[in-house]
Order: sequence, then C-alpha cells, then structure tokens
Amino acid sequence: MSRKKWYGILLILEAILYLVSYGSSLVESYNVQNLNGNTPLITTSSIFSIWNGMIICWVIWRIMKQRLNVEGLIAVLLLSITQLLMFFLPPFSPTNLLNISFVLNIICLIWIWLLIKNVEMRELLNNWKSKDGWKSSIAYLVLFVASTNISPLFILIGMDRTSDIYAFTLRYSVMELMFLLLINVMITSTSDKLQKVFSLLLILSSLVEIGIVYSFITRISFYGLFYLLLSIYIACRVFSLLEKVAASWESKVKVQEVSSIEIKPEMEYPQVEGEIDVNDQLNADIQSNNDKENSPKRIILHSSWLWSALIIAVCHLGIMIFPLFLGNPMYLLILYIGAIHYICFMIATILLFIGMRNGNVGLLNTSAVLFIVSIIGTLDPYWTGPNILSLVLGVLVFIGGIFPKNLNKE
Repeated sequence: MSRKKWYGILLILEAILYLVSYGSSLVESYNVQNLNGNTPLITTSSIFSIWNGMIICWVIWRIMKQRLNVEGLIAVLLLSITQLLMFFLPPFSPTNLLNISFVLNIICLIWIWLLIKNVEMRELLNNWKSKDGWKSSIAYLVLFVASTNISPLFILIGMDRTSDIYAFTLRYSVMELMFLLLINVMITSTSDKLQKVFSLLLILSSLVEIGIVYSFITRISFYGLFYLLLSIYIACRVFSLLEKVAASWESKVKVQEVSSIEIKPEMEYPQVEGEIDVNDQLNADIQSNNDKENSPKRIILHSSWLWSALIIAVCHLGIMIFPLFLGNPMYLLILYIGAIHYICFMIATILLFIGMRNGNVGLLNTSAVLFIVSIIGTLDPYWTGPNILSLVLGVLVFIGGIFPKNLNKE
C-alpha cells in the first residue's frame, strides 16, 4: 500500500471518529438535560471536541504532504492514548467499553501504530537523532490544542467573582497560559540547559493542572493528562533519551519499501532516456521544501508565538459571533456594548494574519497595539476576561514580531 493511501485512510478514520463521537455526545447531553435538567460536567464531547478533530486532521494532512515531519504522528498517537485512558479512569463503567467512540478510537490507535511501523519508522528514527526535530511538528499540535482550549476560558471569567466556578476558571486559565508560555519558550530557545529546565516545568505544570481540575470535579482532566504525556515525551527528546533508542533500533528496522514512497508521474513513466534515480528525486524535493521553509515569509508564518495568538483570536471571535446565528438577541446587546473592543480586536486579528502571510513586522506591531487598545473599549469589570485575553494576545504578537527568525530554526 502506498504512503498516500495509508494517510488517506487515517484521515477518514479520524474524521469518522470525531464526527460520530461528537454527534452522539450531543444527543446524550440533550437526553440527560430533558430528563433532569442538568448537563453532565464531562461528556464525550469534552474528549472528542470538534476543534481537536480539525487540528488532528490538519496535522495529518500536513505530514502526508511532507510539510511537517513524521514526528507529529507521535502527538496524534498520544492524544488517542489519552482519549482511550479516559474511558478507564474513574468513574469507570463497563458500558464504556461498548461505546462506539471507544471502538473507533481503538481502530484509529491501531492504524496510527501500523502507519508508523510499516511506513514512517525509518524517518521517525532519523528525526529522533535531531534534538530540535520535535519543534517543527509535535510542538504545533500542542500549541493548537492549548490555544483552542484557552479561548473560551476568558469569556467565563466575566461571571460572579465570589463563585467557586470563577476561582476554578481563573486558576485553570493561569495554568493553561503557563503551559502555552513554556512550550513557546522551548521552541524559541537554543540553549540545551534552558530546554531541560523548561521540559521539567512542563511536566510540573501538567500535574498542577490535573490537581486543580480534580480538586474541583474529582475527575482527571483530559487536557491535563494529554499535556502530561506529551511533556514526558518532550523531556525524553530534550534529554536525548530517544536519540539512544534510535541508535539501538536503527539496525533492526527494515529499509522502507519503494511502494510506500510517493513517486511522481514523471518518475513512473520517464520521458527521457536513461533511468531516474528515485533517491535523487526525493532529495531534490526535500531540498526544495527546505528552501521554502528558510524563506522569510515561511519563517514568520510558522512562528509559534504568532500562531498561538492567531488561533486564540480567531476562536474567541468565533465563540462571540456564532451565537448571533442562533437568534439570541442578548448577544447583539453584548456586541453593542463592546463594539469598540471587538472592532479593534477584529482589525488586529486581520492585520496579524496579513502580517504573517507577508512577513511584515510593521503590521504585526500594529496588530499588537490594537489588541491592547481594544481594552479601552471595555473598562467594565464584567469584561475582565476579554481584556486579559487582549493583553495576552498583544504580548504574544509583540514577542513574535521581535524574534521571528528564531522561532522555527532547526
């Protein structure tokens, strides 16, 4: 089976998993709410969120197109393992094993493992020999998941400050921001000592987040568990433990079959005399991809700080604007009161995207200023959450504009 077919089947399986799981969880929540008027704090939708499904499919597609290295599959694998573990953690029920989401997750997990073993193992071992290889693949899935998880938290901060939910949300938001900051600093840093220290801090912050969630709802946090597994993996990479594993496994891994290599039509049916060397063609493609990655536009576009800010901003706008399509007039009033805030916020988001695409640092700085200026439009204490978010985004964009060349260096 060709490499493209392996990835195509994986994309289909992941799409089916998230669509079916998310749909069944909505039906389950609706039925529970009709019965007793209470929606459970944790449902399948909190594990198989549609955002996570879109992120995973995007990462798999980028790896298939060879725009991210295959180490990104490890992040997808760890996310599937986390989802699987959630079915066995308290409160455990034997019916969990009959859940369609559980079965589909097992199938996806097995397929990812077979894909790595049969197609990408040689390339994965080569990536393990590179200390910074994880920065251009696995780190971005972590950033995307963390960023989409952060966006709705700052809307909830506008609630009653004396409530327990407010205190929990505030602590949880701080830990999510701390994790995002640590992972961005690790991607930026070129110091081995600093990366080792921050990798241990990543593990510690994940454990603290799990503790915060467990103290409030007496359940293990899905995102905290995922961050913990991923932090342990990153620590193994930073401390060169997997580099030793790669050296010992390399001799045991079979050479990749030619059938799994993408062969272009001109390679399959040569129009010139003589034979075309497949390895030379692959090396030329890799060199071409490296040239694109080293161009200023690509470096700025792939800045982890800027990507984090863009995803958080887009998700925040989506969460605030989407309810308008549901016909709730209260959201019109909210948007009217915060008109200045959201106009500045929207313009800043557009400028951020254009600046990333064009490599224009001036637009990035303007975007950072507008994010901070948007605070002036909503000085009411109710808007504490969105104002904090605007300040965070301004800082992220400002840092990304200062150090664009250091962020995706391998």
